[in-house]
Amino acid sequence: MSTKEPLWTWIPNVRLNDLYFDKPYAEFEAFIADKYYVNYAEGLAFGDEEEEVTYKSESEGGFFCFTEQTHIFTSAQIWSNLYYKGKNLIGLTPKELKAVLGVNDLEKDEDGYCYKSDELNAIFWIENKIVEAVSV
Repeated sequence: MSTKEPLWTWIPNVRLNDLYFDKPYAEFEAFIADKYYVNYAEGLAFGDEEEEVTYKSESEGGFFCFTEQTHIFTSAQIWSNLYYKGKNLIGLTPKELKAVLGVNDLEKDEDGYCYKSDELNAIFWIENKIVEAVSV
């Protein structure tokens, strides 16, 4: 029996597998080797702040954002599989999502395209009445 976590396992405000939020990623070069750079994240350069760079992986189903020089992991958007407490969030209905997350601040946006949780620092993108992607 394997105890390896599924790709992508999310612990809110802490990590996404071995990518820890707001921490430099030591294996950055190996991580981006099979991904391609996209310029979707507009620069954050204000004084001492670094530019944010984004890499996309079709095979892993996501976008991954880091600071350019220090390789600090800042965020991701996952559309393939995202596991939270052993449950895949992709494909859940909003009602199922609320039950799995168990947070009180899950709010629908004005246009109904997503649910947002400030407590989890996450946006859950809804299409065809199911979660299609999650931004963490």
